[in-house]
Amino acid sequence: MIEITAKIMINSTAKKVWSVISAIERDPYFWKGMTRVRNKSRDGNVFTREVTLSNSDKCYQKIILFPMEGIHIKWTRGSLTGIKDILLTQVGNQTLLEVEMNYAIRGIAQLRSRHISEELRNEAELALQLIKEDIEKISPFQINERKQWADLIHE
Repeated sequence: MIEITAKIMINSTAKKVWSVISAIERDPYFWKGMTRVRNKSRDGNVFTREVTLSNSDKCYQKIILFPMEGIHIKWTRGSLTGIKDILLTQVGNQTLLEVEMNYAIRGIAQLRSRHISEELRNEAELALQLIKEDIEKISPFQINERKQWADLIHE
């Protein structure tokens, strides 16, 4: 069993963080171990989808969205099974974003479980950082009109 926990503070409200993480079709952008997701069904806040991993394995997930609180993801079939919970906690004017993963590895991948565990930890930390950067977008710097050398001399 692989257990991973990662956390990050985001300088934004839980509402803004929720709007980013609840757009689950964007998961491959944040979670680099996924190359493709395909929704199979939806019933309210419950989704079933097929996930293609970077090693071309296909896995299946059942996702439950808990608005403004978090996301519960159960990996039901494939080389990876288990639970990933993404939790939001408003702390003042910031939001604590946590990921807790409890996975079992099946098949030949078990031989590389230690390496896979490290890859999953790195993926979780990178995903949190990418989510933070997406939410805390720094506004572009002001571009001023370029001056000629002669203009600088006369100032």
